[in-house]
Amino acid sequence: MIPARVPPPPPGPLRLPKLLLVEGDTPMHFFEALLRHLGLADQVEIRSFRGVGDFRTFLRGIASTTEFRRLVTSLGVARDAEDRPAVDARQSVTAALTAVGLIPPPPPLQRTSVFILPDDTDPGMIETLCMEAVRAEPALAPAHGCVEDFFRCLTGRAVPLPGEPRLAKNRAQAYLATRPESQLFPGVAAYRGYWPWGSPAFVPLIQFLQAL
Repeated sequence: MIPARVPPPPPGPLRLPKLLLVEGDTPMHFFEALLRHLGLADQVEIRSFRGVGDFRTFLRGIASTTEFRRLVTSLGVARDAEDRPAVDARQSVTAALTAVGLIPPPPPLQRTSVFILPDDTDPGMIETLCMEAVRAEPALAPAHGCVEDFFRCLTGRAVPLPGEPRLAKNRAQAYLATRPESQLFPGVAAYRGYWPWGSPAFVPLIQFLQAL
């Protein structure tokens, strides 16, 4: 018998006027590490809505709280595009924001913004972005090349693999196996500095966070 899914305990009240909603634990850790790197951790509060299917219910609940209605002036949402163009995911997020009454933003909310991973344009996910950053970083390019060789070998030997873009998760795990500390999830790896924040691949996402 599969045990029932136990919901996490409710988070405490909101504390900051800038709020970022993200899709699950891995993005929660990833964005927290990136905001620390940018010196914005004390300016932006992060909450996870767990999964795409939970987003509208979560959004309605948090938007109904007293502290949201009194405190939040800027709301950002970040989620994966998955296997469809980013425009589809953006439309889904926008529809939920509109249904909950956050577009147009009611006072004191002044702006809502959306970023669809990996790059606000293409299919993919947070791991797609991380591996593109690794590929674009000269010091890490050799490790990226070895990861690609590994998966080409598997494909050539007809080893079953997930299709794109989910294969990015496997690539990320293979890359993280080359780092000093092993068996890390991509979000935890962000705390260790294993993703190159200075890579141009991160620029659009960093600009989104800085504009919150």
